[in-house]
Amino acid sequence: MWFFKRNSTEQEFERLWKEIDAVKRQFAQIQQEWDATVDRVSKTLRRIRRTEQAQDAKEEFVENAATTLPLTLNTSSDRMTRIREQLAARGGKE
Repeated sequence: MWFFKRNSTEQEFERLWKEIDAVKRQFAQIQQEWDATVDRVSKTLRRIRRTEQAQDAKEEFVENAATTLPLTLNTSSDRMTRIREQLAARGGKE
């Protein structure tokens, strides 16, 4: 009788260890999938943050440029003279 109980107990332990190993493998797989998901989400959030920072910097530049940059650039006073000379040299009309 003791032999049958011992054999049955050993079989039960063996079955339990197999189940535990299967659960460990499944848990490891879930952890790997979760880590991959976390990496993808982090990467996406970094891209969004960089895009927003670039957009903010662009908007700030446009706002600053509108208040600080002149609408026209000052040119040298003899520029029109040089242009006319170049046109004349090419044979163009003034």
